[in-house]
Amino acid sequence: MRVRVFGKAGDFYRLRVLKLNEESSPELDWHDDILFKKPPVEEVRCYEWYVLQAVSIDSEEAHPIRRFEDSSEAMRGRDKVDEFLRELTKQEFESRFLKR
Repeated sequence: MRVRVFGKAGDFYRLRVLKLNEESSPELDWHDDILFKKPPVEEVRCYEWYVLQAVSIDSEEAHPIRRFEDSSEAMRGRDKVDEFLRELTKQEFESRFLKR
């Protein structure tokens, strides 16, 4: 197997945007004398965000680049980083975008 250590960043990485969410729900109230107690009615909140990642083509290892609050921002960010991915060398891209 031949390992490449130099070349265009696009030969080594691809970009992806992941949508992540987290729900904020009420905690269950546990007691020794009962197994379940109905929690008070609370509003369940769902938080969403988007993470732009560079994924190594060889190892499938994902490297987070930036977090965004909405999808249109994430797509604009991906397009911007994609330009750098096509123009920069692997080493330049890693030093600019990937924190190691």
